Amino acid sequence: MPCIHPPTPEKVKDMKEESFIREGKGKLKVTIEGEETLETTMNGSLKSVEEVAEMLGVEAKDGKIDTVVDGVKVRMQKGKLELEFESGEKMKIERA
Repeated sequence: MPCIHPPTPEKVKDMKEESFIREGKGKLKVTIEGEETLETTMNGSLKSVEEVAEMLGVEAKDGKIDTVVDGVKVRMQKGKLELEFESGEKMKIERA
């Protein structure tokens, strides 16, 4: 069983969408929903569920993450990441 470390708020609050993306082949669609909806496409791929769980200090179950870290609701499965912030804004990163 891997050692799970509690999330460090300083580490989590400085994360941006680029923190979850690995440079390389592939395309990702990034959608930010708030007062307006913004969509863009980026080159790269999502980090694995296990890598993101380790970054956040949480445990992945059945290849998925469904948790709240520092007020941000995080849901992830292979190829798709959703973040919902306390302000009501949502960010989705998925394979294009």
